[in-house]
Amino acid sequence: MTALPDTIVKAIPYDFPLTERPYRDIAVGAGVSEEELIETLSNLRADGFIRRIAAILYHRRTAYTCNVMVVWRVPEEDVDRIGRVMASFPEVSHCYERGRAGYWDYNVFTMVHGRSSEECTDTVKRISTETGIGDFELFASKREFKKTSLMVNNG
Repeated sequence: MTALPDTIVKAIPYDFPLTERPYRDIAVGAGVSEEELIETLSNLRADGFIRRIAAILYHRRTAYTCNVMVVWRVPEEDVDRIGRVMASFPEVSHCYERGRAGYWDYNVFTMVHGRSSEECTDTVKRISTETGIGDFELFASKREFKKTSLMVNNG
């Protein structure tokens, strides 16, 4: 990474500015124009250095008090297609593939949020119906230990 993208990435704050033009505010801190900041971030995303910049919803502070991790057994050749369908559900905050390991034959993981366990279960059933994937297990969260964003070393 060249000096400019490195400077811009380090200028992205942990708490994104809640202002009318947050990218302008970040650009000022980085010593670049707003357009240059946005173009550099777009290029970093296109090149795979940044996946996304997004808000973190602390769902337990809202009405969404239930969440379940769902592990799915998806045929390898269908993972990309099925993963996109699963991720399209608004109740799904995370959807990712993991390698199968020994007796653990589940390879797609989703995090489903709802206002109740029934709502989460209904969402999982809808995902199963829409994808045709019926082999899954649900794991309900009991307690959240830590939720943090990526921090870039400014040293």
